[in-house]
Amino acid sequence: MTKNNKLKSNIPIAIQLLSLGLRSLDAVSPQLAGRWAYRLWFGTHRFAEPQRETQWREQARQLFLPHEYGPLALYSWGDGPTVLLVHGWNGRGTQMGGLAARLVDAGYRAVAFDAPGHGRSPGNSSTIFRIVDAVKVITNEVGPLKGIVTHSFGAMVIARALREQITTDKVVCINPATQLSLLKETFYGMLRIAPGAQRAFEQLLEKNYSADIDNIISADVNAAELSIPALIIHDKDDSEVPWQQGELLADAWPGARFVQTQGLGHTRILRDNETIQQVVNFIAERNTD
Repeated sequence: MTKNNKLKSNIPIAIQLLSLGLRSLDAVSPQLAGRWAYRLWFGTHRFAEPQRETQWREQARQLFLPHEYGPLALYSWGDGPTVLLVHGWNGRGTQMGGLAARLVDAGYRAVAFDAPGHGRSPGNSSTIFRIVDAVKVITNEVGPLKGIVTHSFGAMVIARALREQITTDKVVCINPATQLSLLKETFYGMLRIAPGAQRAFEQLLEKNYSADIDNIISADVNAAELSIPALIIHDKDDSEVPWQQGELLADAWPGARFVQTQGLGHTRILRDNETIQQVVNFIAERNTD
């Protein structure tokens, strides 16, 4: 089997079919292919909840908080100063359950949620702006916040939310996706989107949001304006978001601390005891400024 065939065999059949459809449509009309890609970009997908997460969810106080885009599923463990846990794109709040348990042991209240279009919150699409707004609503409900811990795309959400309104004492970003340009390149590559459809896709983003959308969303741009202490942790073997994204975010965030792990990948790091302990220790540290 050649290298290209091996790579193709690792791509889910649904993605291969979408890719074929986009390339076929692009041959007829790049504009239509770009519109289809645009719709796919905002679509969300849910994955089965493993038993460990079911147990963590059942241990939580659960409620639904009213929100413009549908009720938000909230999970709360423990009592004490509140730490907000923010999952990534196509993730769910219960993925952070292992971290929540250790925070509770350390005397904190851990609050996680399912973003609009994710987990038990309704919808099959979302945007960073909807999730930022959800974070604002949740913060008003459960704040003030002692800390915020994010995973993957959650870093982009929180960097934007901190620029706009919310406050916290500490921030931890685990395996952060930092730049919108990387997300788009990954999207284009996964679906093998042709250049004409890419241009149409970019035009729709600019038309519906802003010509400066990359800077508005990218976490490094937003973090450069922040003064909140931050810990950035990224695993060297993260196959979904390159570790250089974490380093980039740490370099942009004034005073941030960067820690690199190895062998934990993109999601298993959320259940790693040593990583979790670093997070808890950082949240508990007194600011010396």
